[in-house]
Amino acid sequence: MTSAKIQQAITRQTQHLLQQALPLCKRHRSTLPDPQLRFDLRGQAAGQAIWQSGQRPILRYNLDIAQRNTSDFLKYTVSHEVAHLLTLACHGRTAPHGPEWQAIMVYLGIKHPKRCHDYTLDESQLRRQRRWSYHCDCSTHQISTTRHRRIESGQRRYLCGRCQGVLQPDQQSMDDQVRQTAGVL
Repeated sequence: MTSAKIQQAITRQTQHLLQQALPLCKRHRSTLPDPQLRFDLRGQAAGQAIWQSGQRPILRYNLDIAQRNTSDFLKYTVSHEVAHLLTLACHGRTAPHGPEWQAIMVYLGIKHPKRCHDYTLDESQLRRQRRWSYHCDCSTHQISTTRHRRIESGQRRYLCGRCQGVLQPDQQSMDDQVRQTAGVL
């Protein structure tokens, strides 16, 4: 199926599910969401729902995953993302995959809702974040580049789940990674 045909099928399924949920929204005295659809998601995520206060909601879909798993994607992933919008519309902010979201998934026809997909992904197309070594009072931790940058910029500090010590960079690991980036190692 071509990319354009998959986009059309996802759009139709999204609209179908939203119309199916109209009675649910009425029962909760909430407005049916009218999301903008985007097909620009990459990597491991199959879909993403974004709804910031005062803005039109956005549903983002990963066309690479949709092309390889079209029927499951249309049934499960589209339902999953639409359910996030409906949960927010009907219940306000809740746990992302909590009981309210699960009930809406069942309402949409998914008897056993899952938090994550189990699609086989092409490893060569996945982006992997570098891991950085940090330590606390009791052990060593490997953290993502995102968290590393937040620590470096002073935006955030992270605590060990066991000892509650602040995570500190392993200087040897940092020095090695700086040399590796510079092409010295």
